[in-house]
Amino acid sequence: MKITICTFGTRGDIQPYLALAVGLQQAGHEVTLAAAQNFAEWIRSYGINAYPVRIDAQAGMQEPEFKAAMQSHNLLRQLQGFRHGIDTLMAEALDDCWQAAQDAEFLILGTTAQCGVDIASQRQIPMAFVALQESLPTRAYPSFIVQFSLGGGFNILSHTLFLGTIWLIMGKAFSQWRTIRFGLPPWRSMQAMLNTCGFETPWLMGYSPLVLPKPPDWEDRHHVTGYWFLDTASNWQPPDELAHFLESGPPPIYIGFGSMSDKDPERRTRIALRALELSGQRGVISTGWGGVARVQTSAKVLFVDDVPHSWLFPRMAAVVHHGGAGTTAAGLRAGVPSLITPFMLDQYSWANKVVKLGVGPLMPDAKRLTAEKLAQAIHTAVTDSAMRTRAAAFGEKIRAENGIGRAVEIIEHYALDFNQRRPTQP
Repeated sequence: MKITICTFGTRGDIQPYLALAVGLQQAGHEVTLAAAQNFAEWIRSYGINAYPVRIDAQAGMQEPEFKAAMQSHNLLRQLQGFRHGIDTLMAEALDDCWQAAQDAEFLILGTTAQCGVDIASQRQIPMAFVALQESLPTRAYPSFIVQFSLGGGFNILSHTLFLGTIWLIMGKAFSQWRTIRFGLPPWRSMQAMLNTCGFETPWLMGYSPLVLPKPPDWEDRHHVTGYWFLDTASNWQPPDELAHFLESGPPPIYIGFGSMSDKDPERRTRIALRALELSGQRGVISTGWGGVARVQTSAKVLFVDDVPHSWLFPRMAAVVHHGGAGTTAAGLRAGVPSLITPFMLDQYSWANKVVKLGVGPLMPDAKRLTAEKLAQAIHTAVTDSAMRTRAAAFGEKIRAENGIGRAVEIIEHYALDFNQRRPTQP
């Protein structure tokens, strides 16, 4: 079966879908991953066909408008930051996904590409939605933008309001593309858009049911599969400097904030270095996309650029990060305490879940983080034997799951069912 996966976003957004693509290809399918053009070479290094999409999330996140929005405490202001230039970018990205799916027999749409539902309907092929966050309304818990609950009715309302906000910001771009490309009338709402594909279309949530179980009010077609992990490429070797650093002393603390940029990366670097000094720990600091600046420091700290989390995290004493869905999953899998200082959106939700699981200490968000607070959290993560035992045990459970295998099984089953129900051509 020829399968096209479409997703827009950062490396953390793309990596789990690349892992799913690898799993599907290993099951005998031919997979194309349509993603930002700056990740094409990386995708191909895993033997997956890459279709470059004309969207560059990294460049967009360096724009002054986006950086200013991310510094705001206002959720609506943060979401508006994503709107900058979206009309043109989304049209180009969806055109590329349309071309990538021309010979596809199955379409998979990531969270950021859900507006591509018309691609499947126009080509009359089955499709699935995939997501890395709790993306569907439920009475069981509130939307990830809300960190408290007032009951089932409130929870449903929070999901509805979030979807409505997303639609106010991005709905125009979504609707314009379908009107220009296919001559179809604009959608009225996010729900109307998602319903375009039909009520049998499966949703696959790529996170562990041990972290967030499937709510009882979700439908049978809504699945929590387990995480989709991308293992380190077989030919990858750590830089000599990193290998030597790890061998020269006790396990260090990882500090990195992935795609989160900062208007003052030197300040965040100073916080990280001072926290390591106060806690008496060695550190591996990842520069990411501009959230941390390289500076001269002691031999107890090593700066790195791009090291696979699947290789690095199990070698750490604890991991400090921003709470992206993929990084959170990698920390849990490694079986070491996770210290999450969230920046925006679902990162707060993942931070709270880690604390509730007892595998990481409570942390202030990135705007309120100080060296003293980070040092105290690091000290707790290193010395709290009960927390370390829970983290190790939870890591074993996560590693025992087969989220990719479960996702492949669901996709194959639905494709077979769809084709059996397809009307016979006269």
